[in-house]
Amino acid sequence: MDLGLKGRRALVTGGSRGIGFATVRKLASEGANVRFCARTQSDIDRAVDACRDLPGQVTGGACNVSDSESLAQFILETADMLDGLDIVVPNVSGGATPGQAGWQSAVQTDLMGTVTTCEVALPLIADTGGGAITVISSISGLEQTGGVSAYGTVKSALISYAAQLSETAVTQHVRVNSVSPGPIYIEDGFWGQVKRQNPEMYNAVEARHGSARLGTADEVANVVAFLSSEAASWVTGTNVKVDGGFTKGIQF
Repeated sequence: MDLGLKGRRALVTGGSRGIGFATVRKLASEGANVRFCARTQSDIDRAVDACRDLPGQVTGGACNVSDSESLAQFILETADMLDGLDIVVPNVSGGATPGQAGWQSAVQTDLMGTVTTCEVALPLIADTGGGAITVISSISGLEQTGGVSAYGTVKSALISYAAQLSETAVTQHVRVNSVSPGPIYIEDGFWGQVKRQNPEMYNAVEARHGSARLGTADEVANVVAFLSSEAASWVTGTNVKVDGGFTKGIQF
């Protein structure tokens, strides 16, 4: 299916690895020109090199998403470099650090990083005639996962924020949705670490999936690309689970 993304201009935060990197590659494979940010230049260089064979042009830049001023400047520079913005994917997460540091990281990086990205990018997308913002959340924001969690609390907030923003953004021809991945296996990510260090836990989570496996970053990226395209022109204000049936709740 041709998603009609050729020549579209996209920004992805946290695009050097994991779901962010898979999203960069998917958008570029559909012909979009993509710029992403990450904190480490070596990670940026590696990711850019890995995308050189794709139809769309991929570039990257260093930026700490928890620094709102730096993030805003990066977004403005990206719009200038790409001559506008059509697609934005706020993806960066501070992870699940315990204690007060974890709460501060989750709020400043996940929540405020997304809010800043959307506030700066929305008028830029509107100026180009409209487009899409797809916020990356998690099923941890949809159900209790055992105890109090900054990570899950903020992921819930992201889903709510995206839904609220969609109501005003649609009047500017910008669709806003969120995507909530379930357990996704990434070798150098959280579930890759669990598989190496706690195989019993990994196997138990794997067994909870009807397909007896965890998801892949590419499977999440495919959904993000669809929501970012005109193929999803009548989809806004929704949250899409990408979890292989892991969560059992019924969405209304």
